[in-house]
Amino acid sequence: MGAEPGRDLLLRGGRVWGAPPDADAVLVRGRRIAAVGRGEDLLSAGADVADLAGRWVLPGFTDSHTHFHRTAMLAEYFLDFAELHPADSVAALLDVVAARYAVTPEGAWIQGDNLAPAALAERRFPTRWELDAVAPDRPVLLRGTGKHVVAANSLALRLAGIDATTPDPPGGAIERDEAGEPTGVLHERAKLRLDTTRTDTVVPGLSEADRMRALAAGIARLHELGITAIHEITRTADEFADYQRLRASSGLGVRVRAYVRVVEGQASLDDLAAVGVRSGLGDDLLRFGGVKVSVDGSDEHRNAALHEDYPGHPGHRGLIRIEAAELDAVVRRAHGLGLQTAVHAIGPRAVDLALDAFAGIGDPHGVRRLRHRIEHAYLPPRPGQLETMRDLGLVLSTQPAFLEAGGDGWREIFGADAGPRFLPLRTALDLGLVVQANSDVPCARLDPLVGIRAAVRRTTRAGTHLGAAEAVTVAEAVAMYTRAPAWTAFEEDRRGAVEAGMLADLTVVSGDPVAELDTFTVDATVVDGRLVSSRFTDPTTEGASL
Repeated sequence: MGAEPGRDLLLRGGRVWGAPPDADAVLVRGRRIAAVGRGEDLLSAGADVADLAGRWVLPGFTDSHTHFHRTAMLAEYFLDFAELHPADSVAALLDVVAARYAVTPEGAWIQGDNLAPAALAERRFPTRWELDAVAPDRPVLLRGTGKHVVAANSLALRLAGIDATTPDPPGGAIERDEAGEPTGVLHERAKLRLDTTRTDTVVPGLSEADRMRALAAGIARLHELGITAIHEITRTADEFADYQRLRASSGLGVRVRAYVRVVEGQASLDDLAAVGVRSGLGDDLLRFGGVKVSVDGSDEHRNAALHEDYPGHPGHRGLIRIEAAELDAVVRRAHGLGLQTAVHAIGPRAVDLALDAFAGIGDPHGVRRLRHRIEHAYLPPRPGQLETMRDLGLVLSTQPAFLEAGGDGWREIFGADAGPRFLPLRTALDLGLVVQANSDVPCARLDPLVGIRAAVRRTTRAGTHLGAAEAVTVAEAVAMYTRAPAWTAFEEDRRGAVEAGMLADLTVVSGDPVAELDTFTVDATVVDGRLVSSRFTDPTTEGASL
């Protein structure tokens, strides 16, 4: 698909985002945008020409916080309770597990992902005993949204060595019945050896061939959605190695900026320091972005760290997965090693710990230079938090798509009055913060249009409007998926805009994103100068059709 190697590609007959109204064409030469202007002025002999028929050309979308490798595996091999195998009750969920059990070979695991208790009538995870009833002799492991909580059957618990004598680890909690027996529901670091990130996990992995097959299929899905780059959170050596294998075999097909978990992951800062890895290592397709560390858990499971009790749960203020002293040391050392650092902090208490860690570096200019990131921070901020984030020069990396995916649950957990204060995008932009938007897939839908619409409309899946005062414009929302992540990745000189000299990453949409916000679609995608996905006629050679 797309232009023949060595030939120019001319997209003409449309509109170009950010260009004057008379600019109806983009000329791609090699891997870069050669020119933006009027189609008749940009024609060149032998060029492949695509008729846009009034479509708009935008900068290629970047999803700047993904767990895409895991998402690709989920789509091909595991139960997906959000998209492919939805359930509205524990009984319906058990029916799904029973059906998978019927086709699962002896000794194999039954695994699922994206299980949201809020979608079930009982508002809870299934217990080990309920799972045992439908899968008595196969290990079952069902992960909640974001992998923050899992539900396991008795066989899986036994294989992992988790029983009534197992204590709650720091940063984790094992749910127990009145007799002290684990119910099978494990929070955060209490997943122990059922956490596939750990090197001593008992959960078997997929073969290299299966992983590569799923990853290739997933990248094709990125193309359909107009996504030309991802900032990928990698947990295991296999994940980063798979991207390298794909880069060597087929050119990868998407730009990957990899962020390595250095706490709760398989690599440590010691490992990176030993080989001298710094942010920026790699090329324009596959590059090392930095490191990731998580402070708290998920608000969906009431594990995000608050300064006050969760409504209806006296004494419970969430979970801290890393103590302040360790967090400070990790952030300070990563900074000293030249590693851009992304800190997961959802609740205001966790955000305060992250801000203290960055402030404690004692190098204001250096912090700004490395463009460190706060991931999430979408719960109502404590007064002054966003101002501190701005003054430290941090990037706010957050998820408007969570309005659509989890906004209805926020009202249930925090009360109707809290909703308008979530995801303070307008406030952050007005304060001068760099705000990039992303999906955190598989925690929300991968489609950037979902996030763009949510940022502008502030609408939940049930149609409830949350916080119109924090809405942004369409242009601002598009920038959060284009210019902002390019800046975060030190690529503002070559990505994030449709301008001559930029790398040729383009997303073609069906109409005007402003006038047709609720209906426009992605119709074509160009990555690194190649038309990798298209809903309209393949380009024809100039001279044969014009």
